[in-house]
Amino acid sequence: MKFICYTLAVVVSFLSACKKDSAPSLPGLVPVTISTPGGEAGYLYIDGKYTGILVPGTVSFSVGHHTIGVALKNTEIYLRKTITAAASTPVAFTTADKPAPKTWKALWIGLYETRGNTETGDCSTHFSTADLDAGYNFFTWSLKEHFEKYAYGTMKWEVERRDITVPVTLTKGSIGYTVEPAAIAALMPQIQPGVYDCVFVFWREKEGACSFPGNYFGLAWTNPMAEALKTGYVTVKFDPGADIAATINQYKINDPGVWVHEWLHTVGENFYQAKGLNLPEKAGGFSVHAAEVYHYSFPWMDWYRDFISGRVSNTGGSPAYLGIGPEALLGCTVREMALGNCR
Repeated sequence: MKFICYTLAVVVSFLSACKKDSAPSLPGLVPVTISTPGGEAGYLYIDGKYTGILVPGTVSFSVGHHTIGVALKNTEIYLRKTITAAASTPVAFTTADKPAPKTWKALWIGLYETRGNTETGDCSTHFSTADLDAGYNFFTWSLKEHFEKYAYGTMKWEVERRDITVPVTLTKGSIGYTVEPAAIAALMPQIQPGVYDCVFVFWREKEGACSFPGNYFGLAWTNPMAEALKTGYVTVKFDPGADIAATINQYKINDPGVWVHEWLHTVGENFYQAKGLNLPEKAGGFSVHAAEVYHYSFPWMDWYRDFISGRVSNTGGSPAYLGIGPEALLGCTVREMALGNCR
């Protein structure tokens, strides 16, 4: 399937830092004072769920074992500890509590020539090596600035790049021209279940009189486990204009989210829902398109951050917050699921 784009077992109470008395002790609860490196503000997660609380501060836990996570607001890293709440014991986080990030693997493919049949006959568009380098740099920039930052360092992307030099033939359908997974897989036999978490394909939409229009900028297949290759698959149909570097820079400034948006469709429509997570409701058939339902605005970067970090406020609903979250990102990846290696 593809698409077009462009309770909690604990009770918590927060005490502001200006108060010196401890959190009220309720039956079955114990107050725990949480500190962070340098007193930096952090978003508090308990047992994988965002609480809506900022620490440092004092929190009341139900007695028992809990995983406490703190996503530091400014340094953008995630710290975690496992505690046994049985007494009023302080919990002091340090940078040594940062877990090793989960490795996600991407295959990025640039197409030198894209061919199709148009109303004026067969034609091709082309990218040079320099053009593909610019597209690849745009992608890796987004990995650092969006994917990994919004995950608070809980994911690390390893990228393999393999450009295709032979012409790739487009498929024309109801949404326009597309590069189908089967066309790429036929040229890239190393794309097998369990090898990559997502394949990203970058190709040229227009060149001179040759144009391959479509009702999308980026396109993603939304259910990796239902695909033969059992991997995420994304294409970005790029119009470089007169200067690809200038065009990319404009996107970085004004509308930088195409790569993270499309990747989120590969994991945020079916993958994490199947693992029992509560994701935003679908708008127009897709969770990633629900930003306005939750009162986010263009260019949606806060939406992508909260979607990835599990902090979309579910106003008036239950659970209170929706999204993926750091603990889920530290868990199973797409390629691990494809091999049945999920814990």
